[in-house]
Amino acid sequence: MSRSARAAATVALLAGFVLTPTRSWAQESTPSVLAYGFDGFWTGAQVGLAAGYIATGPEYKSEEWRKLVFGAGVGALVGVGVGITLGVLDVGSEPPDSGRLILRDMGYGVGLGAIVGTAVGALFLIDDGRPKNLLTGAAIGTLAGAGAGLIFGLYEGATARPEPPRDRAVLDLRFAVLGSESSLWPLPGVEGSF
Repeated sequence: MSRSARAAATVALLAGFVLTPTRSWAQESTPSVLAYGFDGFWTGAQVGLAAGYIATGPEYKSEEWRKLVFGAGVGALVGVGVGITLGVLDVGSEPPDSGRLILRDMGYGVGLGAIVGTAVGALFLIDDGRPKNLLTGAAIGTLAGAGAGLIFGLYEGATARPEPPRDRAVLDLRFAVLGSESSLWPLPGVEGSF
């Protein structure tokens, strides 16, 4: 395997791990449809990159980077469309937000699938000695994890109980000692939800 092919394979693997979405949801009454679009973008880009890598040949050639870019681009665009569609459906329905659960579980499935697939690829690397096995395992694991995440998200959304309506008149304030990891000095403060 040439030096440039090894570098491209390493970049593709690192891009898959770096692009794993981080979930953080504020406690809002109505989630932002654009947040769904962003989550769909990243998940779709990862799935598309994995599909593009699987479309490459048995030996990575220098011109095959186009398949990776095309797969990631198409996956990202499809992911944005799916994410916004799920967001629109969630805005018009009562909690629990099934679309959010689907996107969350697919994101987790993609990350876990890539890690497990890389581990399986490492086992084949020991036997076969081809470094491409690592990336192939990661790509297959990513696709399988996305499918499993979709199934789990659909199941969780279908079986989740509706959240009880929250009384907006309740104001929860309390005095607390606040601090941060970057400061050694805790300070008194007020925290709460309203």
